Amino acid sequence: MCDGLSSVAAVEAVLVRLRARDRAGRSPEQLGEELIQLRHCCDLLELEFAAVAAEFDQTDEYELQGSVSPVSWIRHHCNVSGHTASQAVCVGEQAQELPQAVDAVSDGRIGYAHLALLASTARAVSTVTGSFDEAPLLELAKEHSVSRFRHDCEHARHAADAAGFLATQVDAVELRRLELKTGEDGAVFLRGVLDREGGAAVRAALEPLALRCGLGDLRPRERRLGDALVELSRHGLDAGVAAGRGSQRVHLQVTASVETLQGLPGAPAGEMERAGPIAATTVQRLACDASIRRVLLGPDSAVVDVGRARRVPAASTRRTLELRDRGCVWPGCDRPASWTEVHHLRHGAHHGVTEVPNLVLLCHRHHWMVHEGGWQVVRTDEGLVTIPPVARYLPLARAPNRPRVP
Repeated sequence: MCDGLSSVAAVEAVLVRLRARDRAGRSPEQLGEELIQLRHCCDLLELEFAAVAAEFDQTDEYELQGSVSPVSWIRHHCNVSGHTASQAVCVGEQAQELPQAVDAVSDGRIGYAHLALLASTARAVSTVTGSFDEAPLLELAKEHSVSRFRHDCEHARHAADAAGFLATQVDAVELRRLELKTGEDGAVFLRGVLDREGGAAVRAALEPLALRCGLGDLRPRERRLGDALVELSRHGLDAGVAAGRGSQRVHLQVTASVETLQGLPGAPAGEMERAGPIAATTVQRLACDASIRRVLLGPDSAVVDVGRARRVPAASTRRTLELRDRGCVWPGCDRPASWTEVHHLRHGAHHGVTEVPNLVLLCHRHHWMVHEGGWQVVRTDEGLVTIPPVARYLPLARAPNRPRVP
């Protein structure tokens, strides 16, 4: 015991000296070689950690110290994740069954990460078949990256136990979750988990919508994915994909006064179902391409009259725009017409007409940029021109006799 502790202390002392060395003056090639050597040293330490973790797993020391399991003790006292702790125990337990793989890590032919995948596969397969041949997978580990080798191990598990492999996927589907929580400012926080198939479907749907829209699109990837999720949801609503009642589609309902729609000073915010108060500029954007119903209220806020809902613009106008514009008119945007919204160059609340010369098709992102983002789209003799805002965000809605930029 004392010899073991003194050996570990000696290694620790060497590592301290190593970290204190002068790292200046080395070429990129030397840095690369050193990284390879350091990674191999880390792999050897991981091997030793796994061996000791497996030995510790066979004791009751964790219970004497109040932990619920050896993995829990290792996670807490060694400052690692539960996955790392259980992985170390697994590698240590399977080491005797994987002598060739352990030797391959020792001489640097594969990494410890390869061995960890191989060990978990060996445990899963041997539980079903009673034995495991490491040679075929070891050869693949020498050739493939860790991510590719993970697929190799999955195939091996399926070949040995297709029913168990399916059960794992079924369990993953049962674990699908999505939480939507609203913060104090109305922002919605998402948290969830998807199985591999569900996650692949979501990625496949969002990735094309999350591509950059030209050279001027400086949004980080996380923002682009968030925008893509909103755009995908709005497209589903517009296409009538969401189930409604009877023949009525599920959609977003916005309530606003005429003053709010016009962006007049002192007007209240609009109200959106499931969202609460929204800015007048957002109301204007949504009203560009929506069904509008007139509701008259009395002095006591009682409903006096409800008019018939009318589509702005009409279906025939929309078809004409689709034939003319073919898609989003923003320079460099490739969204097709089916993924666009109708935009009034001069808003209807400010006496702009809902006629083809005053209308263009914009995708959800560029429509947002024109209203909330402060950009302008102007028709000139040379065609449509986009004008960037002076300020990044404009708190004022577009209103008569009020400039678009401060």
